[in-house]
Amino acid sequence: MAHKKAAGAAKNLRDSQPKYRGIKLFGGQRAVAWNIIVRQNGSKYECGANTYLASDFSIHAATDGIVMFKQKNFKRFDGRTYLKTVVYVSTEEPKTEKKAPTKKEAPKTEAKKEEKVEAKEETPKAEKKAPAKKAVAPKKGTTAKKTTATKPAAKKAPAKKKAE
Repeated sequence: MAHKKAAGAAKNLRDSQPKYRGIKLFGGQRAVAWNIIVRQNGSKYECGANTYLASDFSIHAATDGIVMFKQKNFKRFDGRTYLKTVVYVSTEEPKTEKKAPTKKEAPKTEAKKEEKVEAKEETPKAEKKAPAKKAVAPKKGTTAKKTTATKPAAKKAPAKKKAE
């Protein structure tokens, strides 16, 4: 007879630390010398101009510049060709069309705001009156009745007597 109860064996209680692999600087981004561009396991990406491969297969920038990616055909020892992505750092500035400098619109808007403020100050509130009502002429063939607009006197409710 057993002197201990049977215990289950736990098998899935181990987990490895994350390696944080992947592309760190994408195409078109600026790289400073010695920056890590790609962290990888094996040589999925190849080194191009101005880059070097570290011992853990990570690709670093050798000089300052812009990161670029391109596809390139490689040959295997048996003659087969395959595509691989090559990472390189371009030291030339990318050609972009520069627009002519435009005038800042901020001063114009401020000037308009100032004009509006001045215009508001010039017209005092006392001058603004409601438009006068025009008298409507009676139609022909009808007699005009003069009516006086008097409000009927409001009746006050009798005061309640206080109970003593």
